[in-house]
Amino acid sequence: MMENEELRLAAVDGLLTPIKSQLIERKVQNEWETTTLGENTAFVYYFLLNDTTAQFLKERSDSLFGWITPELPKDLMFYEDKQCLLAACSHEGFFWVNKKVWDCFL
Repeated sequence: MMENEELRLAAVDGLLTPIKSQLIERKVQNEWETTTLGENTAFVYYFLLNDTTAQFLKERSDSLFGWITPELPKDLMFYEDKQCLLAACSHEGFFWVNKKVWDCFL
């Protein structure tokens, strides 16, 4: 969590206003597919992926690696059911793709 958590949450909530209706949940976590924070925690937002959220993503950045704080939240991940299909760590410049997705491109 950031030092000024309330200010950051307000900024993120403002950014996410156009897709607020697509929010599944917001959880406090200390790890996810691309990151482990140890004892620290962060808010992780889960959204439906549909035309509305896809358009939102495209309008804000033309790259997975463009999602860098403070302008945008970071570490985009895409799931099908509970299986991660794609995870990106923007500030580190790497991504991970599930074999199922990767095989679609071969």
